[in-house]
Amino acid sequence: MSVKRKGKQDFKTKEILDTLNTSAVGGEKFLQKYAKPIGIFFGVVIIAVLGYVIYDSYVVTPKNIEASDLMVDAENSYAEGKTDQALGGKASGISGFVDIAEEYSSTKVGKLAYLYAGVTEFKNGNYQKALEHFQNFDSPDKDLKAVKYGAIADTYVELSNEEEALNYLEKAAKESTNAATAYQFNRKAGLLAISLNQNEKALEFFQTIQDKYPDVSQSGEVEAYIERLKYATGKQ
Repeated sequence: MSVKRKGKQDFKTKEILDTLNTSAVGGEKFLQKYAKPIGIFFGVVIIAVLGYVIYDSYVVTPKNIEASDLMVDAENSYAEGKTDQALGGKASGISGFVDIAEEYSSTKVGKLAYLYAGVTEFKNGNYQKALEHFQNFDSPDKDLKAVKYGAIADTYVELSNEEEALNYLEKAAKESTNAATAYQFNRKAGLLAISLNQNEKALEFFQTIQDKYPDVSQSGEVEAYIERLKYATGKQ
């Protein structure tokens, strides 16, 4: 994984695929029904909108820049194998992924730090902690959601909960808009389903690869699994 600087530390969330608003909540409906001078309604809406613009410009954006700076340092520590330093934590006195996630949770970078913290804990073999971090991560980006679900699936495998792992691999496969990663998630799900003796489900995953992503794999492996699974399920 790598964090690249672009302009003022613009963090590229899409790079995660290469390796594994704040809304202004106004009382609009309430005011439409109950506010007597209509001017009160428009005044509240304007204040809410201005409040959002000010918050986004003077709080969220600067915090994203601050968080991005810290992320660069934490990611460099991770790349150097200093995983404890990369994680940080109040006891360490270092601002790592955990601190960034907690202190900058209102920013995109802060949210993404949960994913990095999860990957780091997974690498350290702390699977329960990794799972907690992955579950805390959220993004409207479908491919990043797919990465989250895939990471959770891998963690559940390590925790010997293969049934739950299969559920999350299925979610990952459905969320992914990238053909290569969708292929990988469907393949992993198919192989896991076979290991669980869920041959019909496994056939669905491999059939999806053949139908939707025929150009990704040219090895003939998918076709071989489909033939084997059709025979096993009596669908030949």
